[in-house]
Amino acid sequence: MAQEFTAIHAISLVLIGLLNLVLAVLVPRTRPKTDVLPLAVFLFGIALWTIPQGLLLVETDPTVGFALAKTVDSGAVVMSTGLFQFAMAYAGRKLRKRQLAIIYAVTGAWIVLTWTNPAHFLMHEPMQFTEVLLPVEAYQNPIYWLYVLYNWGLSGAGIYVFFLEYLDARGSGVYHAQARLVVLAPLIPGATNVLAHYGVTEINYSVWGFGATGILIAVALYRYRWLDLVPIARDSVIEGMRDGYLVVDDERRIVDRNPAARALLGDEKIVGQSVTDVLPESRRLLAGTAQELTITRDETTVDATVSTVRDERTEGVVLMLRDVTDRRQAEKRFQALIENVSDVVTVVDGDGTVTYASPSVRAVLGYDPSDLIDESLFDLVHADDRSDAINEFTGLITRSDTEARFVYRVRHRDGSWLVFEGIAVDLLDNGIVDGVVINSRDVTDRIARERELERTNQRLDEFAGVISHDLRTPLGIAQTYAQFAEHSSNEEDFQALHTAHERMETMITNLLTMARTGTTLEEPSPVTIRSVAEDAWSTIWADNATLTCNLEDDWTVLGDRDQLLHVFENLFRNAVEHNDSSVSVRISHLDDDPDRGFVVEDDGRGIPSEHRTLVFDRGHSTTQDGTGFGLAIVRDVVEAHGWRIDVRDRPDGGARFEIRLDSQSELA
Repeated sequence: MAQEFTAIHAISLVLIGLLNLVLAVLVPRTRPKTDVLPLAVFLFGIALWTIPQGLLLVETDPTVGFALAKTVDSGAVVMSTGLFQFAMAYAGRKLRKRQLAIIYAVTGAWIVLTWTNPAHFLMHEPMQFTEVLLPVEAYQNPIYWLYVLYNWGLSGAGIYVFFLEYLDARGSGVYHAQARLVVLAPLIPGATNVLAHYGVTEINYSVWGFGATGILIAVALYRYRWLDLVPIARDSVIEGMRDGYLVVDDERRIVDRNPAARALLGDEKIVGQSVTDVLPESRRLLAGTAQELTITRDETTVDATVSTVRDERTEGVVLMLRDVTDRRQAEKRFQALIENVSDVVTVVDGDGTVTYASPSVRAVLGYDPSDLIDESLFDLVHADDRSDAINEFTGLITRSDTEARFVYRVRHRDGSWLVFEGIAVDLLDNGIVDGVVINSRDVTDRIARERELERTNQRLDEFAGVISHDLRTPLGIAQTYAQFAEHSSNEEDFQALHTAHERMETMITNLLTMARTGTTLEEPSPVTIRSVAEDAWSTIWADNATLTCNLEDDWTVLGDRDQLLHVFENLFRNAVEHNDSSVSVRISHLDDDPDRGFVVEDDGRGIPSEHRTLVFDRGHSTTQDGTGFGLAIVRDVVEAHGWRIDVRDRPDGGARFEIRLDSQSELA
């Protein structure tokens, strides 16, 4: 039955076309993205398809009618092409330039073919207007149906892609609302067009259906911020995440997951299963008793967190699964290195307060690591080194330098002092460390060996000097008087020769003594000082000298008895040989305190003040017959024991040698 159309029908079609035309102009301006240009093409095609159809309802001129009909045909193919391209861009499946060129070339060919139909009649026979909307032309040829199939194919493919995006966007709040509108916009006119074509409806309502298309697109754009929040390229974001996620509904069923979650859980078919069956450890997260937990599966370690998601229909949770296997292995390896390395690793804050101490501090310094936490690191540094340490530390955290090297004395738990060498690195700006990392080691033995080596080298130089100079002098004298004695047989010449030999023998003996003393003690043992002093005195031939020892018979010190014997022999010999008259030697405790040390003093003429600072130098002597090695040997032995010796004058005359056993504590 013929359908009569009024001016109202014509006006409504024109208005629908104008609405889509306005949207085609506004979309690229309000959404300046290349992906929305196909949307503008789609809307422009709708305008080309609907406006001429409204005009055809009132136009009777054949020439104008032909132009309007060709515009309708052109609008249909432009509309389907724009719809397909936009659907692919919306889903993140952009077409390549070559593919687009082919599609638009075919579209252009259809437009040319339909406008040139009067020349070849491939599309349809000579035009005859009908009294119903679509088709406006009768007697179509097979080529025309290929044209229709092309349009429906592109439109159907675009609607199918939109439908897939709608399924993916379910339950995602505003994205879900967007997807509903986007899939309905082209589906409504497309469905009505199919119904009219197969005669289900008498009128082709698809023309008015595009009015709904324009309205739905406008709502999606300005109500749901379409193309601002649209989930374009969802696969490349969620599907490509290294972290896994599980979407769990209010019945604790897994309703979605990404490939990373599937790989972590090792189950292809987890969607639809109960999350407590797939991941029993998640019960605590779902119950709210934990916000984060670590899950171990086989050799994989996963950190799991939970967050609530909801929309207008339902509520669920998202479990985020992060594979931390490599990180945890690296942490364990680093922890094992720190805990087993012999160096001491400490971390201090900007004030020098210890925030971490490695277990090695127990073996090196005797402290338990927990004993040092919240304590100032500078309290362990020797008082003489503390100001330098503080200045160096302050400079490290205020300068642009990132590290500083140091050598300081550090207190052991037993009160002794160790020499520490290390490097400090400023990591205060590191969010994980948040402190200054100090890596240090005990170099006390190394420093002692270096100092001993220096002393040995110095001694070798002195030996060389003695042999090349001091020993050569008496040797020259002996040679000279030997020649005199050969010719004169004078007793004085023989005596001078004998004296020179005795001097060389004394010097050689002293050289051997220096070579064997003054080194680091290997295995010190308790030594009774009174016994050592009495044995040393028995070797001194002096009728005009007496010894008084006020030390207890059982008073002992840790040391080397043989080396200490040289100390007393040389001190006694120094007192006897440097005094012409009788001399009394006295041994007593320093300040009457056995812990302080002992004193060897005599009542002779003493040591002149100008010589007092030189008496311990090798080769220095105040007499012509002296070798200058006696007191040098005394100093070497005393220092090898870790003690200190000073020379002073007695108030009532004589020389006084004070040997301090507590020299280290005094220096501290």
